Order: sequence, then structure tokens, then C-alpha cells
Amino acid sequence: MKKSIYMVLDTETADLSGNVYDIGWTICDNKGNIFDEYNALVNETFTDPEKMMGAFYANKLFTHYAPMLFNQDIEMKNWIDVLADMNNAIEDWEVTCIAAYNAGFDFRVMGNTHKNLGYTGKVLSHKVKTLDIWQFACETKLKTRTYKKIAQEQGWVSSKGNLKSGAEFAYRFCSGDFGFIEDHTALSDARIETEILAACLATRRKIPYGKINGSPWRIIQ
Repeated sequence: MKKSIYMVLDTETADLSGNVYDIGWTICDNKGNIFDEYNALVNETFTDPEKMMGAFYANKLFTHYAPMLFNQDIEMKNWIDVLADMNNAIEDWEVTCIAAYNAGFDFRVMGNTHKNLGYTGKVLSHKVKTLDIWQFACETKLKTRTYKKIAQEQGWVSSKGNLKSGAEFAYRFCSGDFGFIEDHTALSDARIETEILAACLATRRKIPYGKINGSPWRIIQ
């Protein structure tokens, strides 16, 4: 049987509809071993001051991205070149599944960014399985009595009284680092989501491939 290889993807956007400016991913196996990483700023969005000043995490332009660029920890690339890198990575590593935490959001904004920049056709040239790690976590790790108990004790509860289930809280539970604060930069977030994925896979529960809110994958694949 072919070994499962995952691309765990994360995007940061200038708004909720699209305009991806930071994209990162890991290539990993089902135990969370990372074989490769990628991170790039999308030139067309990141250099547009009108879009970027309206970004929710606009302050990270100076606190995070300026030092990353100075230290050459990240590079600036045109969108079409980022997609070429993604397709090459999928082919080179024989990726069997693309996963993301709240995958519906990431897939949708990638499709919208592609369209907004004037490109037609699909984002990806490969057919692979898709997985929403958020959905998987909610069906496994976050469904346990232990999580419910810890979440209530730690105050991981929304104003409406619901237990929080975002990547930050899932990682806190899976790692045991209850004070963890999510970075909200693409590669950093992809790394923690890789660990969450591995923890979910370790439960040996059925993997909810393709169970993505709104099934937006058709936009990009």
C-alpha cells in the first residue's frame, strides 16, 4: 500500500475573501515527520499598500515579515510561481493529501486570489485527497471528555459558551503547552497544524477525507 504523504498548508490573507499574501506548507508523513518546508510572500498582494494596511495582522509587516525578509527566512514570489512550486512539490514528494486547519477557508481564498489576479483555470494540476484538520480534530481529540474538562478549566470558552476549537487551542491540548499563542504566519502555523494532524491520525479513527465545508476544492483542483 502506498505510503500517505501530506502537504499541510496555511495561508494568511489581506481580507476574508482572498488576497493571499503569505503561504506556507510542510511535507510530512502520518507521524508528523517533516521532510520539506516552504514559505513565500505573494508579491502582488504583499507589495500593495492599500490591501496590506487593511489586513487583520497588518502589524506583523514590521514585527515579523521585515526581519524574516532581512534574514532571508522568507522570499517574495509572484503568485503563479508559488503555484508552480506547489505543484512541483506535490509531484516530487508524491503527495497523497493536502490538509489544512479550516481547509474551506484556505482553499477558497486561494481560488479567489487566483481569480483576482486575472488567472483562469485551476490552481493545482494534480488530483489529491483533501482533509480539513479542524474537522478531524473535532471528531477525535477535541471530542474527548479530557479536552472538555481542560478547556473549561482553562477558560477556552467563547462568549456564547462554546468550547473553542481553533488551531491554537487544538495545539495547546495536543502538545500540553497550555500557554501557547499562535503566530499567525503561514509556515509557523503549518508546523503546529502538522503536529495536530499527527495527533489525530494517531487515534486511528476514520479520516474524514473530502469533508470540507462548502466543498470549495473544486475551485482550485
